[in-house]
Amino acid sequence: MVRTIDRLLDTLTRVVNALLDNGVPFAVGGGCAVYARGGPASDHDVDIFVKPTDAQHARGVLAEVGLRPVDPAEDWLTKVYDGETLVDLIFRPNYRTVTDELLGRASWMRIGPTAAPVISGTDLMVDRLMVLDPHRLDFTKLLHIARDLREQVDWGQVRAETEMSPYARAFLGLLDDLGISDTRRSDPMTGNPADRTEEILPQYLVANLRRAFAEDPRTAELGVQVTLRGDVVVLSGEVASIARRRQLELVVREQAPKLRVHNDVRVTPPDPPHAPEELH
Repeated sequence: MVRTIDRLLDTLTRVVNALLDNGVPFAVGGGCAVYARGGPASDHDVDIFVKPTDAQHARGVLAEVGLRPVDPAEDWLTKVYDGETLVDLIFRPNYRTVTDELLGRASWMRIGPTAAPVISGTDLMVDRLMVLDPHRLDFTKLLHIARDLREQVDWGQVRAETEMSPYARAFLGLLDDLGISDTRRSDPMTGNPADRTEEILPQYLVANLRRAFAEDPRTAELGVQVTLRGDVVVLSGEVASIARRRQLELVVREQAPKLRVHNDVRVTPPDPPHAPEELH
């Protein structure tokens, strides 16, 4: 672990120096930010938050100082390698676009041999909670981080920005019961999404609907596309039956009853099985 964190900090120092020398706005996120703020040491990679308009510039700057750029499949980050150490240049973490406001909330902090802007404890916790899904639901490390950073986090803001995630709500409820978070819900969840729709940011609402389509047994759809245009939810893609197409609308109305639904989903019945070949 000591060699691992030292290697990460060496890479972080190279990255920070290059970005600062070239005037690229950024903030350190991920495990290195947790470490800088007094949390457990990271054993993974280096995460750097940059605005979308600066992502390619940052990648080019790091390539010029010897890091190896890689074209990732994901559309929310780009990557470079310092030897075997991965550096993620993240511009849209968990459906949140990196903005001047987010970078402006960062604090200049010492991180090992270097110093750099580090995203706020609140933004860091929001980012960590929005990663949670049915396949990444281990609260162990997250609980250690929450305990170590508890005084640096605006828990009310975290709750407001992660309210659409049932996994985040479960974790924050655990923190309440353990006395780690410093606020509790003033209005407990009633189970009625109608009262919360207007408070949910558009990108989170889209993510919430996609998750609902995948997890609801009436739909169990992973390929339906969701777009939010003002107060209209636009659905597109293909399903196998008219009934499934109608169920998608029902799920949207349950999750966001104040919004209108425009259903462009096509019905494409599966091909019928071929008749067995007759043997003569």
